[in-house]
Amino acid sequence: MADQHTGSSDTYALSGVLVAVGAAVLFTGTLFYIRLTQDLGLPSAPATYTQALADARALGPRPMFLAGVFAFFGDVFLTAGCIAMITRRRLRRSDLEVFGWTLVAIGAAVAMVFDSMMAVLLAPLAQLSDPGVFVAFKGWFDLLFAAGNVPYGIGAVAVLVADMRSERPLLPKALAAFGVAVGVVAFASGAGYVAGIVVLPAAIGLTVTSGCVVFAVLGVQIARRESGRALRTSPSLAASAVAAG
Repeated sequence: MADQHTGSSDTYALSGVLVAVGAAVLFTGTLFYIRLTQDLGLPSAPATYTQALADARALGPRPMFLAGVFAFFGDVFLTAGCIAMITRRRLRRSDLEVFGWTLVAIGAAVAMVFDSMMAVLLAPLAQLSDPGVFVAFKGWFDLLFAAGNVPYGIGAVAVLVADMRSERPLLPKALAAFGVAVGVVAFASGAGYVAGIVVLPAAIGLTVTSGCVVFAVLGVQIARRESGRALRTSPSLAASAVAAG
């Protein structure tokens, strides 16, 4: 399918930068999440919530704050970048890319909620005498984390397949195919947790980390190509204006 843009003067260079920065900051947040225990930092079985409470008390608020706050700001920038990319069309007679960016934006927006919970909410709740409050919010955290992977996974597949089908793909085929596989696993692990079928904490977490790498590269490539296109378009527009005058 041929590449198509919404207009000859449209450029998405800054949008690409937003996607790249958001993915990079979120990737940093996931590294801080890795420093937490699996029971605390990832969606886990309810039977492990007592251990998650003990881990939260042992670690203290600082590691949880760093994981949550870095991931939160990554979510913010990534959501903004995805929203900005919604009007970018590269496939004729197809809204696959629009569909994908919209779903990734929704997944990142959901992540803003549970990452903010990790940053400032779960640590003080762990200090309460009644463990039921922490357990309830940990269950909410886990549900949002896993549920957010569902639109994120579907959206990532759509965005990357749209890129692979374009005349001038931005990503190497191997990296795009890897990203598609990550999206499939993100969807399957998230949906499996929400449906109560299977609990795969590592799969849910690592698909976010791996996806950040893919989207960071994609954002950089978008920014580079769109910047070059804008530079090529500007002289043409200026010449047209002179000729019209």
